[in-house]
Amino acid sequence: MSKPLSKHINNGFQRAYNPHLKKNKNKGQAYEEEKANTGQFSEEREKMSSILISKEYFAKELIKNGYIDSYIDFFYLGWGKTPNLKKTYSKINKESNNENENEEDQKDEEEEEIDELEIDQSIPRHGYNIQTLNAFYEKLTTAENALRDAEMKKDNNEYKAAIEQYNSIRNDTIHDQGEPIEAIYFNQKCIDISKKYNLIELHITSLIMMGGCFDKMSNPNDMNISKSLKEEAREIFSKNLSGQNYTLEASIYKALIELYNEIANQQENMKNYSKAIELLYDLLEVLECLNKISSHLKEGGMGEKENEDKKTETYLKISNLYYRIADYDHTIETLSKIANIKSDSGDSTLTVRKILFNKNLLIAISNTRIISLCSNI
Repeated sequence: MSKPLSKHINNGFQRAYNPHLKKNKNKGQAYEEEKANTGQFSEEREKMSSILISKEYFAKELIKNGYIDSYIDFFYLGWGKTPNLKKTYSKINKESNNENENEEDQKDEEEEEIDELEIDQSIPRHGYNIQTLNAFYEKLTTAENALRDAEMKKDNNEYKAAIEQYNSIRNDTIHDQGEPIEAIYFNQKCIDISKKYNLIELHITSLIMMGGCFDKMSNPNDMNISKSLKEEAREIFSKNLSGQNYTLEASIYKALIELYNEIANQQENMKNYSKAIELLYDLLEVLECLNKISSHLKEGGMGEKENEDKKTETYLKISNLYYRIADYDHTIETLSKIANIKSDSGDSTLTVRKILFNKNLLIAISNTRIISLCSNI
């Protein structure tokens, strides 16, 4: 007969937080030694005990009242066993290589070999204090209420309200340290519900927010997954809502502009200059789209001067990248595009200075052409 879940939890708790038990097989002796050394349980240990009791109570209440989906999600969240959807999403990233996939497979295999007594991995093992434990307890109580409410809303066909509840958990967990595994899991529930019930605007928003989960990890593979998600959001919008919701359209463009710029910087640091140039031209295309709809927006748009400054900055980056790959004709061609950008404010000092800076890089290559370019400003 298998041990009850509570027994596994308590044993896991003791092994994780009582260093004596890992060195001494006599648990009773270790317990007495610790009690003698400390005189009493610490505030942190008392709080951890309270959390374990509360978690079991919340879980039992959910299952007793018939909230099966909520019980499963609460177990994932409360016991640190949330499924890692990163591996699933890595298939979206067509640029991921076999070596990275093998590393992920090996990591997953190692995770599967965890001792059953350490089933509870939710509470921080290193540097925990009463503040972090209180925050964890608050997260659990908030999540339990949100999960219960979300399942009720789904049962009543109130899918938008259900998505709002799952999204609240996503927002609460994305700020946790480390990879946002829990945020990705609950964000996926928002995507699945909005897609299933054809809630197009919520589907688009959920895709953009899922991209934000992967942005948080800031490594090239995850950023490329974010790129796929946000570009999918743009494609769905173009097919279904073009010209109908300018605020949502602007949010898509802004998310892509920020993302393209970040990935371009990563590619530049990796000396993939041609790839960085390609991304920056993608940025300019989206920037132009945002500029076209700005007049339809009361807020969240982009002023003409802001648009011109961003264009100037981007073209300067492109020109420097062309210079690094010794493509001097395209370097000068890109600089000439900056010279053609006109500002209503008449302030072209910054543009002139930046072009002259680039001129110093190119003067030995094409002195006559550079001087001719700058004389036209």
